[in-house]
Amino acid sequence: METGMIVITTTLIVICILPFILLYGSTKKKIKQLKKALENGISRHNGTLTDYVINNDFAIGLDSAAKQIYYYKKTPEGGYLQKVDLNKIKSCEVKKETRRLRNSKSNHETIQRIALEFTSIANNVIEQFEFYDYNDSSQPNGELAQADSWMKKVNDLLTKDSTNLKKPKTKKTSLKFA
Repeated sequence: METGMIVITTTLIVICILPFILLYGSTKKKIKQLKKALENGISRHNGTLTDYVINNDFAIGLDSAAKQIYYYKKTPEGGYLQKVDLNKIKSCEVKKETRRLRNSKSNHETIQRIALEFTSIANNVIEQFEFYDYNDSSQPNGELAQADSWMKKVNDLLTKDSTNLKKPKTKKTSLKFA
């Protein structure tokens, strides 16, 4: 009777834990696939990945030496890679599209889309990296915070570059009079 109870308890524990183990394994596999796809895209452009973040269906990476930012999005049809050269960018900002829902008792605002928006120097062309879309996922899961942190990283690179342009590097030497 005691061994039967041990077998039943062990079986129940395995049945309860197994879905979590399988979910963890599939998540790790998905993360590795997204990172590999991002690295392959960057290496095709002769870049090196210096900083990156991987989310559910996209990966964003930075090549700080070449001042380029890459975005890989996995879709049901496959995947695509976008590249933005930060040397040709004037500004970067987070674009958040919301929709207001009015009920008889209250008003609600839902986020429809979150994107990182790049405006070019030359002709004000706008390039976007989509972090969240309501049609793909019903609820944002940290995408707004990620978009904000990447906006800060990009703007830091842009301001660092513009301050280097404003302040020419001069070497101070002391004058020697004979």
